Amino acid sequence: MAKNLMLLPGNEPGVKEGWYMSAVFSVIIPVYNVEMYLPKCLDSILSQTFKDFEVILVDDGSKDNCPEICDNYAAEDNRVKVIHKENGGLVNARNTGIRAATGEYICYVDGDDWIAENLLQVMWDKAVRDYKPDMIAFGMIKKFKNKEVEIPQIVSEGLYDKGKLEKEIYPYMIYDKRQSFFKGLIFLSACTKIYKKAVLEKHFCTEEHIHIGEDAAFIYDCAYASESIYFCRDNLYYYNRLNSDSMTGVYNAGRFENNQLLLSYIENKLGGKSENLDMQINAYRTYCLTVAVFHEVKCGRKLSEAATHIKAKLKLTNAIGEIQMEGLPFSIKVFLILLRLHCYVPVLAAAKVISKFRN
Repeated sequence: MAKNLMLLPGNEPGVKEGWYMSAVFSVIIPVYNVEMYLPKCLDSILSQTFKDFEVILVDDGSKDNCPEICDNYAAEDNRVKVIHKENGGLVNARNTGIRAATGEYICYVDGDDWIAENLLQVMWDKAVRDYKPDMIAFGMIKKFKNKEVEIPQIVSEGLYDKGKLEKEIYPYMIYDKRQSFFKGLIFLSACTKIYKKAVLEKHFCTEEHIHIGEDAAFIYDCAYASESIYFCRDNLYYYNRLNSDSMTGVYNAGRFENNQLLLSYIENKLGGKSENLDMQINAYRTYCLTVAVFHEVKCGRKLSEAATHIKAKLKLTNAIGEIQMEGLPFSIKVFLILLRLHCYVPVLAAAKVISKFRN
């Protein structure tokens, strides 16, 4: 396949000189302390049946053997490029990768996950070759120790042009009130999407202090800006839930402040576009609050300590005051009313029971 000559901007830290050839796909992998899983991740990418791609490894200041692993793979395969940088977080690492990418399309793979060997081939055959959409969405498989859970793309397969997006997708992309709370037509995972670089460059997340919910900060914005999206029903991404050290299992006391920053960012990008979209953003605001409350009990905090923490954070961030009740499910309204009445312990106790039941 023909490649386009393209000079790489020379201001990226630690980038080797001589990147001149662009590929169809740029696979960006933010890497931070995942030495146990990184070889499996890289092997799954380098064994792709579709060959016209580059891999950009962004070593985000890893303190384990990841830097050496990255360099070893780069030495063995000239499609692999490595950027070593100081730790700046996931958003910063992704943005560093975008600036270094030369491909027409960009996809993300987390360093402790892996992909099906035909992912890029399927993307080429079904979407890119004939349609060249601005985005592609596909499904994933969650890998647990004793089971795996398929999470397919729920939208019917095919190409959706702007008119079809406005009619069938945008009214339900963040929150689909026809389904249980909280589900939307566009699954909230950056790694189950492929983005045309020209679109992503205009709509990537510029707020690098967001460290939870980073995907929501740009996925919906990219989708709303897209002239076309191809929805693919294949489950091609493997989300690793074997990693007990993953961020998702670590207590974070700053969730409320992070949510405030994230929601403000989304509001600035998409707020006021339509009444329907404002309703969906309001639902997402409620979802973020719900997750923050559940986070307290899922991480084993004592109910009394969690209640004190929530009380202080709600006062600090006004997380409840910004939520509108209209359009929310009855159970969520009850949840919000109890929080507004300062019934923190009962809410947390209920959250604890629900979490155990779900597990």
